[in-house]
Amino acid sequence: MLTEHALFAPGTWLSKPVKVVLDTLELMNLQNIRVLDLGCGVGRNSIPLAQKVKAFNGTITCVDLLPSAIDYLLENARTYDVRDQIRAETADAEAYAIPTAYFDYIVACSCLEHVSSVEAFRAVVSRMIHGTKENGMNAILMSTEVQECLLASGEIQDGRIELNMKTDSAFADLRELYADWEIMLEKQLPQKIRETKYSQEIEFRGTWITFIARKR
Repeated sequence: MLTEHALFAPGTWLSKPVKVVLDTLELMNLQNIRVLDLGCGVGRNSIPLAQKVKAFNGTITCVDLLPSAIDYLLENARTYDVRDQIRAETADAEAYAIPTAYFDYIVACSCLEHVSSVEAFRAVVSRMIHGTKENGMNAILMSTEVQECLLASGEIQDGRIELNMKTDSAFADLRELYADWEIMLEKQLPQKIRETKYSQEIEFRGTWITFIARKR
Protein backbone atom coordinates (compact mmCIF):
# COMPACT_ATOMS: atom_id res chain seq x y z
CA MET A 1 0.00 0.00 0.00
CA LEU A 2 1.36 3.44 -0.87
CA THR A 3 2.50 5.50 2.12
CA GLU A 4 0.16 8.38 1.26
CA HIS A 5 -2.77 5.97 1.50
CA ALA A 6 -1.65 4.20 4.69
CA LEU A 7 -4.07 4.75 7.54
CA PHE A 8 -2.76 5.83 10.93
CA ALA A 9 0.86 6.20 9.75
CA PRO A 10 2.70 8.65 12.06
CA GLY A 11 3.52 12.02 10.57
CA THR A 12 0.82 11.96 7.88
CA TRP A 13 -2.58 13.63 7.66
CA LEU A 14 -4.06 10.12 7.92
CA SER A 15 -2.32 9.47 11.25
CA LYS A 16 -5.58 9.60 13.20
CA PRO A 17 -9.32 10.13 12.67
CA VAL A 18 -10.99 13.47 13.36
CA LYS A 19 -11.75 13.34 17.08
CA VAL A 20 -15.01 15.28 17.00
CA VAL A 21 -16.43 12.92 14.36
CA LEU A 22 -15.96 9.97 16.72
CA ASP A 23 -16.99 11.93 19.81
CA THR A 24 -20.28 12.87 18.13
CA LEU A 25 -21.00 9.21 17.39
CA GLU A 26 -20.77 8.51 21.14
CA LEU A 27 -23.80 10.76 21.72
CA MET A 28 -26.02 8.40 19.75
CA ASN A 29 -27.71 5.03 20.19
CA LEU A 30 -25.35 2.72 18.31
CA GLN A 31 -27.70 -0.25 17.94
CA ASN A 32 -28.31 -0.83 14.20
CA ILE A 33 -26.99 2.68 13.50
CA ARG A 34 -26.65 3.80 9.89
CA VAL A 35 -23.83 6.24 9.14
CA LEU A 36 -23.05 8.02 5.87
CA ASP A 37 -19.49 9.28 5.26
CA LEU A 38 -19.46 11.65 2.28
CA GLY A 39 -16.02 12.09 0.75
CA CYS A 40 -14.75 9.12 2.76
CA GLY A 41 -11.35 8.86 1.07
CA VAL A 42 -9.40 5.78 2.13
CA GLY A 43 -11.24 5.52 5.45
CA ARG A 44 -9.63 7.95 7.87
CA ASN A 45 -12.96 8.30 9.67
CA SER A 46 -14.93 5.41 8.15
CA ILE A 47 -12.70 2.66 9.55
CA PRO A 48 -12.73 3.92 13.18
CA LEU A 49 -16.47 4.55 12.93
CA ALA A 50 -16.96 1.00 11.68
CA GLN A 51 -14.86 -0.35 14.55
CA LYS A 52 -17.10 1.45 17.04
CA VAL A 53 -20.39 0.23 15.56
CA LYS A 54 -19.28 -3.32 14.77
CA ALA A 55 -20.63 -4.80 18.00
CA PHE A 56 -23.98 -3.05 17.49
CA ASN A 57 -24.81 -4.28 13.97
CA GLY A 58 -24.13 -0.80 12.59
CA THR A 59 -23.12 0.07 9.03
CA ILE A 60 -21.08 2.84 7.41
CA THR A 61 -22.02 3.86 3.86
CA CYS A 62 -18.86 5.33 2.34
CA VAL A 63 -19.00 7.55 -0.74
CA ASP A 64 -16.07 8.94 -2.72
CA LEU A 65 -15.59 10.24 -6.24
CA LEU A 66 -12.30 8.39 -6.81
CA PRO A 67 -12.43 4.65 -7.55
CA SER A 68 -8.85 4.36 -6.25
CA ALA A 69 -9.91 5.79 -2.88
CA ILE A 70 -12.71 3.22 -2.63
CA ASP A 71 -10.25 0.44 -3.52
CA TYR A 72 -7.91 1.52 -0.71
CA LEU A 73 -10.88 1.93 1.65
CA LEU A 74 -11.96 -1.67 1.05
CA GLU A 75 -8.39 -2.87 1.53
CA ASN A 76 -8.24 -0.99 4.82
CA ALA A 77 -11.62 -2.40 5.85
CA ARG A 78 -10.26 -5.91 5.39
CA THR A 79 -7.05 -5.05 7.24
CA TYR A 80 -8.96 -3.71 10.23
CA ASP A 81 -11.60 -6.47 10.12
CA VAL A 82 -14.62 -4.23 9.46
CA ARG A 83 -15.39 -5.23 5.88
CA ASP A 84 -18.90 -6.39 6.85
CA GLN A 85 -19.69 -2.97 8.29
CA ILE A 86 -18.63 -1.01 5.18
CA ARG A 87 -20.95 -0.21 2.25
CA ALA A 88 -18.74 1.46 -0.35
CA GLU A 89 -19.93 3.47 -3.36
CA THR A 90 -18.05 5.39 -6.04
CA ALA A 91 -20.08 8.56 -6.58
CA ASP A 92 -19.86 12.33 -6.66
CA ALA A 93 -21.12 13.74 -3.35
CA GLU A 94 -22.52 16.70 -5.29
CA ALA A 95 -25.00 14.42 -7.07
CA TYR A 96 -25.36 11.60 -4.55
CA ALA A 97 -29.00 10.77 -3.78
CA ILE A 98 -29.57 10.28 -0.05
CA PRO A 99 -32.73 8.31 0.85
CA THR A 100 -35.21 10.31 2.93
CA ALA A 101 -34.88 9.88 6.72
CA TYR A 102 -32.54 6.91 6.28
CA PHE A 103 -29.33 7.71 8.15
CA ASP A 104 -28.78 8.32 11.85
CA TYR A 105 -25.50 10.16 11.37
CA ILE A 106 -24.09 11.89 8.27
CA VAL A 107 -20.49 13.09 8.11
CA ALA A 108 -19.04 15.41 5.48
CA CYS A 109 -15.38 15.91 6.35
CA SER A 110 -13.11 17.72 3.85
CA CYS A 111 -15.84 17.16 1.27
CA LEU A 112 -18.09 20.19 0.76
CA GLU A 113 -15.27 22.57 -0.22
CA HIS A 114 -14.91 20.42 -3.33
CA VAL A 115 -18.39 20.99 -4.76
CA SER A 116 -18.77 23.29 -7.73
CA SER A 117 -20.66 26.26 -6.29
CA VAL A 118 -22.48 27.73 -3.31
CA GLU A 119 -25.73 26.47 -4.86
CA ALA A 120 -24.29 22.96 -5.00
CA PHE A 121 -23.10 23.29 -1.39
CA ARG A 122 -26.59 24.22 -0.25
CA ALA A 123 -28.14 21.42 -2.32
CA VAL A 124 -25.86 18.75 -0.82
CA VAL A 125 -26.53 20.00 2.72
CA SER A 126 -30.27 19.99 2.01
CA ARG A 127 -30.04 16.35 0.92
CA MET A 128 -28.11 15.55 4.10
CA ILE A 129 -30.87 17.18 6.14
CA HIS A 130 -33.67 15.29 4.39
CA GLY A 131 -31.72 12.06 4.60
CA THR A 132 -31.37 12.18 8.39
CA LYS A 133 -33.71 10.43 10.80
CA GLU A 134 -35.39 12.22 13.70
CA ASN A 135 -32.82 12.81 16.47
CA GLY A 136 -30.07 12.04 13.99
CA MET A 137 -26.96 14.15 13.64
CA ASN A 138 -24.88 15.81 10.93
CA ALA A 139 -21.20 16.73 11.20
CA ILE A 140 -19.75 19.13 8.62
CA LEU A 141 -16.03 19.91 8.63
CA MET A 142 -14.43 21.92 5.85
CA SER A 143 -11.75 24.41 4.89
CA THR A 144 -12.70 28.03 4.21
CA GLU A 145 -10.77 31.16 3.12
CA VAL A 146 -8.01 29.02 1.62
CA GLN A 147 -4.75 30.65 0.49
CA GLU A 148 -1.46 29.25 -0.75
CA CYS A 149 1.80 30.96 0.17
CA LEU A 150 4.76 30.21 -2.13
CA LEU A 151 7.54 29.86 0.44
CA ALA A 152 10.37 30.72 -1.96
CA SER A 153 8.91 34.10 -2.91
CA GLY A 154 6.41 34.83 -0.16
CA GLU A 155 3.71 35.32 -2.80
CA ILE A 156 0.20 34.63 -1.52
CA GLN A 157 -2.56 33.51 -3.88
CA ASP A 158 -6.07 32.17 -3.55
CA GLY A 159 -6.16 28.47 -2.88
CA ARG A 160 -6.81 26.19 -5.83
CA ILE A 161 -9.94 24.66 -4.40
CA GLU A 162 -13.35 24.26 -6.00
CA LEU A 163 -15.38 26.22 -3.44
CA ASN A 164 -13.40 28.76 -1.42
CA MET A 165 -16.07 30.17 0.88
CA LYS A 166 -15.70 32.93 3.42
CA THR A 167 -15.94 31.52 6.93
CA ASP A 168 -18.80 33.82 7.97
CA SER A 169 -20.73 33.00 4.80
CA ALA A 170 -20.35 29.25 5.34
CA PHE A 171 -21.64 29.51 8.91
CA ALA A 172 -24.48 31.80 7.85
CA ASP A 173 -25.64 29.33 5.19
CA LEU A 174 -25.42 26.43 7.62
CA ARG A 175 -27.37 28.25 10.33
CA GLU A 176 -30.09 29.05 7.80
CA LEU A 177 -30.27 25.51 6.45
CA TYR A 178 -30.29 23.97 9.93
CA ALA A 179 -32.68 26.53 11.42
CA ASP A 180 -35.02 23.79 12.70
CA TRP A 181 -32.20 21.72 14.21
CA GLU A 182 -30.35 21.95 17.50
CA ILE A 183 -26.88 23.31 16.76
CA MET A 184 -24.48 21.38 18.97
CA LEU A 185 -21.15 22.91 17.96
CA GLU A 186 -19.73 25.72 15.85
CA LYS A 187 -15.97 26.07 15.82
CA GLN A 188 -13.25 27.60 13.66
CA LEU A 189 -9.51 27.13 13.79
CA PRO A 190 -6.69 28.59 11.66
CA GLN A 191 -4.86 26.11 9.44
CA LYS A 192 -1.26 26.14 8.25
CA ILE A 193 0.07 23.09 6.44
CA ARG A 194 3.35 22.91 4.52
CA GLU A 195 3.45 20.70 1.46
CA THR A 196 4.99 20.31 -1.98
CA LYS A 197 2.55 21.23 -4.71
CA TYR A 198 3.03 22.09 -8.38
CA SER A 199 6.76 21.28 -7.78
CA GLN A 200 6.96 24.14 -5.28
CA GLU A 201 7.09 24.33 -1.49
CA ILE A 202 3.91 26.01 -0.31
CA GLU A 203 2.10 26.73 2.92
CA PHE A 204 -1.58 25.95 2.75
CA ARG A 205 -3.48 28.47 4.88
CA GLY A 206 -7.14 28.66 5.74
CA THR A 207 -9.78 28.31 8.41
CA TRP A 208 -11.03 24.87 9.44
CA ILE A 209 -14.67 24.97 10.49
CA THR A 210 -16.72 22.43 12.41
CA PHE A 211 -20.52 22.47 12.47
CA ILE A 212 -22.51 19.77 14.25
CA ALA A 213 -26.30 19.69 14.60
CA ARG A 214 -29.04 17.33 15.79
CA LYS A 215 -32.41 16.94 14.09
CA ARG A 216 -35.16 17.77 16.53
